Amino acid sequence: MNSWLYLVFFSLRRQLRPRRLVVALILFLVLAVLVGTTGLIDPWKIKSFGRWIIELPFCRFFLPIITLTLGTAVIGDDREDKTLVYLSTRPISRWSLYLAKLLGALPLALGISLGAVFGLCAVASACGGLPLPLLEVAWMFLPTIALGTFAYLAFFGWLGAVFRNATLIGVAHVFLVEFFMGQVPGVLKRISISFYVRCMLYDAGSGHGIKPRNTPIFQPVEGDDAAVSLLAATAVFLALGMYWFSRREYRDLT
Repeated sequence: MNSWLYLVFFSLRRQLRPRRLVVALILFLVLAVLVGTTGLIDPWKIKSFGRWIIELPFCRFFLPIITLTLGTAVIGDDREDKTLVYLSTRPISRWSLYLAKLLGALPLALGISLGAVFGLCAVASACGGLPLPLLEVAWMFLPTIALGTFAYLAFFGWLGAVFRNATLIGVAHVFLVEFFMGQVPGVLKRISISFYVRCMLYDAGSGHGIKPRNTPIFQPVEGDDAAVSLLAATAVFLALGMYWFSRREYRDLT
């Protein structure tokens, strides 16, 4: 157990690489400047803030990109450093080794995503003001972002265990599936994680007018059903990642 917990801590420390934190900081600053300048010109309303900041750039770009960089690095860092074979020789089952590495990335992913949402809400409140207290606005969005973080991190972690060039494949997935597929009418969009994240967002903000621009075309599911779907996706991709990592041979990475 001590070895496993140390591996969780080691994986977290390894995720704290400057280039990843710089990417997250730059993306957040871009959104914060957009929120601040727009709010000074025309004060934000909950509806406009949720639709034009949280839904579009944050849930459909910022969140997938951040979890992509962290999730694919769960196995990708050891691929680059050629230490996967060394990790496999430790007295820990390979599935629990994968679980430890993914759990090591989770606190950082949650810290960045939830911290960014809270920061954007704070900027909107300071620049032009929101009609609700800061904590109430932030709490409206935080559960949605947390479950989205779980699902995306599990998915990209599995992707990193399966493919050597997982980052490139993940970027293609973000733009083709999470972003483009979300615009397709009908049920096809339901293969994307972003669909269920947006359904939770619409449900949480329904009292403030946050809803799809065309509800009959978007065909949202209930917020509780979307939350269950995100948790199920997290469990499925976590299990797939553990299974794949425990079965795959990495002899060519020494």
